[in-house]
Amino acid sequence: MYKSSEPVVHETAEVDLKCLIQAIMIEPSDFVSFPAGGQTSFAKQMMSAFGNRLALVGFSSDDTPTGIWVEKEFNGTIFKFLSVARIIPTSKKPLIPLRLFSYLNIVRRRKAIMSLGIRNVFTQEIAVLLAVRRWGWWSICYTFPGIGNPLTQSRYRWARIFARVFDSVLVRALKGVDTILAAADNREIESFVQRTNGQIPASRISQFPTRVDTAYFRPFDRSDARRNLGIPQEGPIIVSCGRISSRKGWDLVLDAFRLVLSSHPKARLYFVGDGEDRGALEKRIAKWRMAGSVIVTGFQDPSKVVLYNSACDVFVSGSHWEGWPVAQLEALACGAVIVSTDVSGAREIAVNGENGFVCPSRDPREFADAIGKALLLRNTAATSLAIAGRFSISSLAPDLGRLWAAVS
Repeated sequence: MYKSSEPVVHETAEVDLKCLIQAIMIEPSDFVSFPAGGQTSFAKQMMSAFGNRLALVGFSSDDTPTGIWVEKEFNGTIFKFLSVARIIPTSKKPLIPLRLFSYLNIVRRRKAIMSLGIRNVFTQEIAVLLAVRRWGWWSICYTFPGIGNPLTQSRYRWARIFARVFDSVLVRALKGVDTILAAADNREIESFVQRTNGQIPASRISQFPTRVDTAYFRPFDRSDARRNLGIPQEGPIIVSCGRISSRKGWDLVLDAFRLVLSSHPKARLYFVGDGEDRGALEKRIAKWRMAGSVIVTGFQDPSKVVLYNSACDVFVSGSHWEGWPVAQLEALACGAVIVSTDVSGAREIAVNGENGFVCPSRDPREFADAIGKALLLRNTAATSLAIAGRFSISSLAPDLGRLWAAVS
């Protein structure tokens, strides 16, 4: 999946652009579409909010040279960008874990990263924090994309035995961070404090939810959205969007939908996304002879995601844990009704009986019952849109500036 490359061109200095930069954002992503999911989405939100006040360090998935600062255009804005390695995007599980690959290549590119002369750094990846924490920064801002221990449900079974070690290493790293944020609700923050025996007190962690671009993710007429997607006008449409992995709970969603079909035989479930468990999901769909009712779309451009969110009667999420669920926020901004497991942020996104339901257990029958109740709700869009407005990307820059002086 991954391969490294030596630089093949020289940097072209642009003094005016460099003078604008306030911080370096380091992410194990290409800042476009890999890896798919909340972290890349939030990186793009940061880019949109701060523009070229950020310099970007990540991967290249095209012919961008590695190991040197270049200028690259993302969504119409020119950024200073340094690729630490080249990747070949894929939904399959890589041989080398992405976190380890990121750590090794960021350490390898230390001299190039620091050559820009910027001494404020932002990241939301623990591997990045571990790699750069002792490089002599003036200020480090670390954001938990999810405050749970990621190794407890790692795709790599061998990695799970290091879950306890992970917490101790993370605590040591956080002691050198001056601004700690968390895309998590207060329950999850308190759980982290207890899990780590209060070594990082809750007073040091500021809640900082992920955001949604409400100018882009907005409601479209349901009939038009269905027509544009080529999906049926009749019958309930249920949508689940995101990576198809065990962590995201596709099995719960499918088990519950199987029960929903007994009372809504014309219902259809769309899994909008891709991931390492896609094969397992499709095998179960075939085994249960549900191919006519359950469709796996594969990865979709955001413009299509907007349409699926607008086309659905209910948006569902069966995740085991989340930081602050970006996919749910995007659906919310399209006016969708939400049914979710009781993950971080879900209670602030779905108000029971008003614009959806939060299920306290992972019982498929309970989840199916919530979907059934959600299908009966009326006049829900106003509630969903009002909640989405509280998490608009328009407030991201000023909110972060109040918490992190480096970008104020």
